[in-house]
Amino acid sequence: MRPIIKKLINATNVIDHTYLEKGRSMAVKPNIVLLLYALANDDNLSQSKLHNNWLLPLSTINTIVTECRNSGYITLEPIPGKRRECVLRFTPKGKQFADLVLNEIHAAEERAMQETLEHFSPEFVDALEFYANTFHNILTRRNSDNEK
Repeated sequence: MRPIIKKLINATNVIDHTYLEKGRSMAVKPNIVLLLYALANDDNLSQSKLHNNWLLPLSTINTIVTECRNSGYITLEPIPGKRRECVLRFTPKGKQFADLVLNEIHAAEERAMQETLEHFSPEFVDALEFYANTFHNILTRRNSDNEK
């Protein structure tokens, strides 16, 4: 079992490193790339949703949101009925910047997926998602059980 797990971890590390290196090559901080990516894929992205779905610490989110807001890339729209929660929106300048940063990444993702699907069935994504959620649930359940 360990060799299979090692291959999986190595593969996910290569993916993570590739995003990191692409951002660096464009002089964009990794967490900014993540914010642009998340916002480009979610029209209703809030800081809370970014925290819950992308697992970023709130302090990191506050920093990158402030930085992107100050750069004129995003605005914050209050959510009706939510006292402190806002939806993040690209400004035209931010959309242009996100496209510049993400177009090559998206094209590479699509080509890599296309080539992968020529060799494997699409169910591999479901299997990976299942593994990730199961691993998370087992480990966090154990941690919460140990805290009691």
